[in-house]
Amino acid sequence: MIPEYLDIPIFPLPNVTFFPQTYLPLHVFEPRYRAMTANCLKGDRMMGVALLKDGWQSDYFGRPPICKTFGVGKVIDHQRLSDGRYDIVLEGVYRVRLVQEFPSKPYRVGRVQVLQELPIDTRREQVSMLMKELRELTVELARLVPDSKDAISIAWAAHPHPLVAANQLAAALVIDAYDRQSILEQDDPIRRLKLLLVQLRTVVYQLSGGYVYKEEMVEEE
Repeated sequence: MIPEYLDIPIFPLPNVTFFPQTYLPLHVFEPRYRAMTANCLKGDRMMGVALLKDGWQSDYFGRPPICKTFGVGKVIDHQRLSDGRYDIVLEGVYRVRLVQEFPSKPYRVGRVQVLQELPIDTRREQVSMLMKELRELTVELARLVPDSKDAISIAWAAHPHPLVAANQLAAALVIDAYDRQSILEQDDPIRRLKLLLVQLRTVVYQLSGGYVYKEEMVEEE
């Protein structure tokens, strides 16, 4: 049963947008986050990874602002190094929205609302059309960037549900963290797929020297 709310430690990071159904390797070296990881491993192994907002550098060691929608994952593998650092791997479990942040030291802790996906059963034809274009775009992207082939293959093989493939493709192929964040924040699955399409069209356009795989934009509902 999916919980409605969770109280979790929050790991704020620059340039990281954490999607459900993806895997995130992290090297944990700061003392406060070593403590967070140790406590996490003693408990349910769940933690949130939130993208830091622009300007975070001026207050990094305090409480710089974070994006309120982020991913929660479970530590599925870890290694504690001889000097106390950790190498961990998180498996994305939930997309959440921050409701309240608690006074806490040395690391941040908050209450989050778990965001359940809206159903797509009544929109299967539209989803099918969008997924068809996504496949075509990823074929073109794999041709332009051969090193992306493995990530693309893994994304399409991950799970039959369209949003699982979309999460994996967004995490692997969308270059800018804030562009990935804009996809993660979309509650409506159709709009999320459309935004992913826009981002991948842009990548293909840039890599091909101006070639647009499909010139027409997907119309908003």
